[in-house]
Amino acid sequence: MPTAQNADNNTGLITESQAKEIALNHAGLTSDEVTFVKTGFERDDGIQKYEIEFYSPNYEEYDYEINASTGEIISFDYDAEHFNRLNSNNSGANQNVISVEEAKKIALSQVPGATEENIFEFEVDYDDGRLEYEGKIYYAETEYEFSIDGYSGAMRSWESESIYR
Repeated sequence: MPTAQNADNNTGLITESQAKEIALNHAGLTSDEVTFVKTGFERDDGIQKYEIEFYSPNYEEYDYEINASTGEIISFDYDAEHFNRLNSNNSGANQNVISVEEAKKIALSQVPGATEENIFEFEVDYDDGRLEYEGKIYYAETEYEFSIDGYSGAMRSWESESIYR
């Protein structure tokens, strides 16, 4: 783990490359084995941190928040659920894109009993250049809000709350 000695001399913070390396070491992977989909630097609640997100060759999603001052892992999330294996027989630029129907099935699989009639909002969006499907499901007095990665089928975010709040 980086210490103050290997922090960026100008800022006293670890570099983005060091943050990536910390995440990769924790996951037991190397940079040539993964696809980075998000790297960013931000200040949250007074803490400077890097957000690192990548996918493994097995379509596993890894999310890290790494303290930019200490190099410590603040939070870590690993998700191998809801991934849609890619069809290796396809060719062309769109082979990695899941369909709208597949995205809806992924979302509905999280709410037993809900059907497409319970999806009240659904849109295709691009977040930082990545295709996403976003929407809301209303079922059994609960609102479910979701975002699904348009390439892997990974559930990027999922929230639920009572419609009565």
